Amino acid sequence: MKVLGLCSGRKNGNTEIMMKEAFMAIEEKCGAECQLVRIQETTINTCTGCESCMINHLKGNWDFRCVHKNGSDHFYFIEQLMREADAIIVSSPAYNLLPTGQLIKFLNKMHASGNYRDVVEQENKIGAAFSLGGTDWTNFTLNVCKMIAMELTGSYEALVDAVHFDFVPSKGAIVLEDEMLERMRQLGEHVADALLAKEKGEKTSYAGMRGICPDCHGNLLEIRADGIYCPQCLTKAKVSMVDGEFVAEFTEEARERNRWSIWGKRLHDDNIRKGHKKAAEGKAQIAERTKKYLEYDRAVQLPELLEE
Repeated sequence: MKVLGLCSGRKNGNTEIMMKEAFMAIEEKCGAECQLVRIQETTINTCTGCESCMINHLKGNWDFRCVHKNGSDHFYFIEQLMREADAIIVSSPAYNLLPTGQLIKFLNKMHASGNYRDVVEQENKIGAAFSLGGTDWTNFTLNVCKMIAMELTGSYEALVDAVHFDFVPSKGAIVLEDEMLERMRQLGEHVADALLAKEKGEKTSYAGMRGICPDCHGNLLEIRADGIYCPQCLTKAKVSMVDGEFVAEFTEEARERNRWSIWGKRLHDDNIRKGHKKAAEGKAQIAERTKKYLEYDRAVQLPELLEE
């Protein structure tokens, strides 16, 4: 068994220490081989939005990956580690309410992963996520880490644990927080339990922080003109006040038609196909109408950078 940890914090920093605490528990309980990738040290080519991978994949051409060739950055090296892993743990400190930009940059490249998503959807890997903040300015961090873990392991059902902590700003100061480190050992044990259960053909339940949404366990809601939704799953909720408490209910029917369901993913792909079809049919009009915007150049000239 193999466990891969994606750590986007500082080298030997708090999130790395937390990951290693979870690794130690995993190794002790099930003997799985644990590997850590320091995302902040990787080179990941920025997705240019050319859509070449999306267009090819919608046509069924899974051999095409990206206009950035294999070997030009570390993406495919990490992707191969993910393919070999039985469990993936995603972690990040909070930067401006969010995970680090490098981790999100890695997520943006996942469209270039060929058939990876299809593979993990057929047989989910085990997933977990955790995050840490120096203060409580961390609102979206764990939610996004869970979403990334879901993308890498196949579904939110693959996640067995997720946890977030606040108010540990100094590098290495997590070693003073015995309760937090113990919780990380528990996360590792939950991953190990899930790996052992999977070998027996059994399932384990989610043991992480509970949110409002029963699928992504997120704690956010989005108000739209036609109702209130989980912004990650796009599952519509029925909200009410019961004995002075706010209650959000998600029906099974709504959950079966969220954005991560088979129905939702097909709708997503169909909408992309419709958009590309409309653009192809209007190619001449697009070329003519964009001339004035090409001529209207207000982009600043960027200065040359100093070599490090």
